[in-house]
Amino acid sequence: MAVSQGGQASELPEVLTRFRAAVLGIGNITGPYRGYLYYWKTSRKEALDQVAALLWPYLGAEKRSQFEAASSLAKRPVTLIWDGCMVPRDIEVAWAAGFFDGEGTVSVGTDPRTGRYSAINMEIPQSSAAGLPDVLVRFHRIVGVGNVTGPHEPRSPWSRLPQYRWRSGALDDVEHVAALLWTRLGPTKRKQLDTSIRLRRAGKPPRVGNRDNSNYV
Repeated sequence: MAVSQGGQASELPEVLTRFRAAVLGIGNITGPYRGYLYYWKTSRKEALDQVAALLWPYLGAEKRSQFEAASSLAKRPVTLIWDGCMVPRDIEVAWAAGFFDGEGTVSVGTDPRTGRYSAINMEIPQSSAAGLPDVLVRFHRIVGVGNVTGPHEPRSPWSRLPQYRWRSGALDDVEHVAALLWTRLGPTKRKQLDTSIRLRRAGKPPRVGNRDNSNYV
């Protein structure tokens, strides 16, 4: 069982350290690989049972199916029951914050004519061979803004599966999602959101010499 996350060569990604704490210290974080990629990992059968029990109410259908398949292969069948109607709103928001923390991006773009920041984009990409990922539908339902689109041709060389995205390019939507998730986000995503929203509001041009019209922060 593994969770991957990119980061700085000298610092463990906070998303992984928070995840390990949430699963009661199970597993280890290793890396960096290729200079930036870290993994939380465990290979113990008992750990599969423990992590499944801890996360089961908050997982999407695809991850629950993966847990069930892995448990079956290990001859340790999962018998947990999940009822989405039983999940309180604060737990749903916490789930959405964790999902965006690990998978989401936010960027600002400039008008090529004026050089001023004139656009903002917030999105969560997911790949799936089985149609629209339910995690995107769930996130969209929780935050109440943006749109889910797809399938799209893969943009990443690491995936050949059809791509789907939740996204919004409206400043009001980005501010709404930021306010909703803020207290449950890690410092990295808070900084990214704060910087992007501030730049978009101010509309000031980027530094001289920046040729890229889309700035991920």
